[in-house]
Amino acid sequence: MKKSISIIALILSMMMLASCGTSSDSTSATPTPAPTADPELTKNTINATIFIEDGGEISLELYPDLAPETVENFVELAEDGFYDGTIFHRVIEDFMIQGGGYDENLKEQKADSIKGEFSANGFENTLSHTRGVISMARSQDMDSASSQFFIVQEDSTYLDGQYAAFGIVTDGMDVVDEIASVKTGTVAASGMEDVPVEPVIIETITIDTGPSSSKNSSKSTDDEDEPTKKPSADDEDEDEPTEKPSADEDADSQEDEDALDLSEILGSVES
Repeated sequence: MKKSISIIALILSMMMLASCGTSSDSTSATPTPAPTADPELTKNTINATIFIEDGGEISLELYPDLAPETVENFVELAEDGFYDGTIFHRVIEDFMIQGGGYDENLKEQKADSIKGEFSANGFENTLSHTRGVISMARSQDMDSASSQFFIVQEDSTYLDGQYAAFGIVTDGMDVVDEIASVKTGTVAASGMEDVPVEPVIIETITIDTGPSSSKNSSKSTDDEDEPTKKPSADDEDEDEPTEKPSADEDADSQEDEDALDLSEILGSVES
């Protein structure tokens, strides 16, 4: 009897060990976390708020040590009132919302271009394109970003190293989600897709300059010439990120993509 009990106990022990081994294998298969920004480069922050005309606010935390020229450019445009009356002209649910380059009549608002602060352009920027991150749109020219930005609604880490991420939403992702869900369509006259049927207008973007800052404190009262976009050989319009192609899409266009850089694969907006 004792011998039978011992054999049963031995069998149970072997089964438990096998079970533990299976659990360990599963744990080791956990995906590697997406890259995150160097904490030393995100200690210094600048706060900004996007006010939507029909209500809603999106609060941002910008990182001037991580992407100095990008943050400086965004802050200057906001303080000059450049973004006032511009729209979120390209919206793709479960991907991102893009704005800062057109008014509600889809007239392009041009601004000077800046250096692209991302690794593919020789600049170390480890802020990953995860939910809530704000980044700059650009054309095929890596130094063509000017005013257009996009806010990531769902993780899109395949954009890392190709676009200049420079901050993150700290409050108001519910507003981002609401904008991302609006009805969109194609404007044939301009060749633009994913345009909200009802314009989503940015009333203003303010920069927090201290305890006394308010909604209107960042608007500039100085008269300044309208900024112009840095000219290029083809006078290319600003590009925008596009959803990661599916396996089928990849197969259909693989031959063409071999000759393209990532920004071309991601598509472009033409005015």
